[in-house]
Parts: sequence; structure tokens; C-alpha cells
Amino acid sequence: MMNRLFLLFVISLMYACTTEAVQYKSSSTKLYFSYRICEKSGKCKNFTPTKKVDDYLFKRLDPAYDEFYIKDNNGNFTLYYKNVYSEDVQVGWAEAKVDKNNNELNLNIDKINLALGGIDFIKNGYATKQAESKNFKSGLYYLDDNYEGAPYYQKQKIVFKKIAGDLVLECNSYLNNLSVKDNFYGIFYGVCSDGKKVYFKEVN
Repeated sequence: MMNRLFLLFVISLMYACTTEAVQYKSSSTKLYFSYRICEKSGKCKNFTPTKKVDDYLFKRLDPAYDEFYIKDNNGNFTLYYKNVYSEDVQVGWAEAKVDKNNNELNLNIDKINLALGGIDFIKNGYATKQAESKNFKSGLYYLDDNYEGAPYYQKQKIVFKKIAGDLVLECNSYLNNLSVKDNFYGIFYGVCSDGKKVYFKEVN
């Protein structure tokens, strides 16, 4: 009887430790949203993320402006974006390699996964063949869908300064990316101009 009780105690202890470890891992995942964009003049616009129950998502034209998320999953970073053009709306995501820096977050991306929008739009400006992620017909993309069916490649180094808990993208730095300058295209190209800043704050 004592042996059984001891065995049950050990199993309960192991379960508690495992549960605690899982909860700790989950709690270390952070999600940041582009809640503010400021002009060189200092004039700013504030934005709110779109959420359904506990899931963050993009809606194709609601709202009809660019939105961005950064997910930090135990030091593994993913960047999500929605770019609104007059001809198309592009939604996608990219895993990033990180340069360690105490005062900055440097994300290096190469492969980008298009999730909503015209696959050929990036190359020739047409939006005929669509990326067919899970809810593309409804114009919805949940961040956790991880659609990989329409990748494209563009090297970008994206530097965020860490300021009072925010991650801040300075557009002048971003626009110096050679691939962005040469192609007149990039994840933040549509919102960036001289002196602009994009502010991210944690939302979960």
C-alpha cells in the first residue's frame, strides 16, 4: 500500500512539473502589434489589432491599411504583414534570423510566405492567381495558419530599436535595404517614407 501511495505521489509530482514547464513555455511567447505610425513631423496615428476570441488575424480590407505583427516564441521570431495596394492586398509571414543586440532587435529575412493576394503581383503587378491559404476566399488569415504554399524571396534586414517596452522601426534605416531600394518593394515599403517610425507594443 505504501509503495502504491509513493508511486502515485511521484507521478503527481512529475505531472505538476511538466505542466509548470509547459505553462512557462507558453507564457514566454510574446506578440507585438504595430499600434502607432508617426510622421517625421511628429504627427501619429494609432491602430488596434483584429482579434476573434483568442486568435489574432488579418482581414483583407478591414481595416484598409497596412498592419504588422512580430511574434517572439522563445527567441524564435516571425514577422507577419498586411500590405494594402490599390490593385491588391498582400498578407504573409516570414521567419527571421536574429542578430543579438541588447538595444536593438535585428531581424534578417529571406524567404517570405504569401498567404493572401496575387502570387504574380510582386513580379508584374497582376493579381490573377491567388495564394490559397485556409480562409483566402473569405479574405481572412489567422496568424497561426502557417500557410507555406506560395513562397517568394527577398533579403531584408529590419532593425527595431527597443524603447520603453516598444519595438520601433525607423523607416530611414529600413529604406536603406538594397533589395528594397532596387525593387521599390518590401514588407514596410508602403508605410515608410523619410523620417517615419512604426511602433510595436506587446498585445498578449
